[in-house]
Amino acid sequence: MKELKILLVIVVIVLIGYWGIEPLAHSIMHKEIEEAIEKYHLPDFKFSDLPNPSVTSGDPAKGKEATKMFCTSCHGIKAEGIKAPMDAKAAAASFGVVPPDLSNMGALIDKKFLINFLMNPQKATENPKFAMPALGLNEQQAADITAYLQSIAKKDLTPKEKTVEACARCHSIKYQKIYAETPAENLKKYLGKVPPDLSIIYKAKGEEYLNAFINRPSVILHGTSMPRLGLNKESQEEIVAYLEEIADPHKEQRKKVGIIVLLYMLVMVGLTYAWKKKIWKNVH
Repeated sequence: MKELKILLVIVVIVLIGYWGIEPLAHSIMHKEIEEAIEKYHLPDFKFSDLPNPSVTSGDPAKGKEATKMFCTSCHGIKAEGIKAPMDAKAAAASFGVVPPDLSNMGALIDKKFLINFLMNPQKATENPKFAMPALGLNEQQAADITAYLQSIAKKDLTPKEKTVEACARCHSIKYQKIYAETPAENLKKYLGKVPPDLSIIYKAKGEEYLNAFINRPSVILHGTSMPRLGLNKESQEEIVAYLEEIADPHKEQRKKVGIIVLLYMLVMVGLTYAWKKKIWKNVH
């Protein structure tokens, strides 16, 4: 019985070390991140710092006309057969980054954020150097464009597709053979440096950091060139889950093997204890 008590104590100490010490170390080493997450209640999918639009109901038909008028001079809309006016190289040279195709933006971006973004991109993204200028839209026009973009967006985007749509203009994911649309030299000039490859970013940063940073980059990493994307809750969660999956593709397999090993060890401990009891039962 004494041996079992010692084993139990060891198990408890290991569990405390695994589930207790690492989070504590993280909160101590990255205190400023923890404070920012608590202060701004991140991730904040209500985008509480942005004003609530007085107009939220848009007309997709009017939005289509407004989109053609205000957006297609820079953006393509493949879903509608509208090609981008410039190729990636020319667009990157002109804007610093390749403007996104708008086909699926309505499925990725939060409605409130998108309306605010269309009226004032720099304020919504919290990036004064954001390449897109304010277009002088009123709330109704912004709501109409938002309704149109939501109406044409693909409803069943996979997590990988969402990640490519949201991230791959600037970031590569080389382990998945995904390469940034914007050439590295343009990104360096526009952003100050080439954005990191996302192949193992989940392992480097972890879920809590990524959820907070993607949701509001400027308060997590002061001075960052990454704009706030305004992703809705579903899209961000799927993107973070995809980044976790590709960073550690054998995680589930390893878990199953780990459980089998632990069960094997438990059986062996039981057999060893029974053998010990049998050998020593008459020695007293």
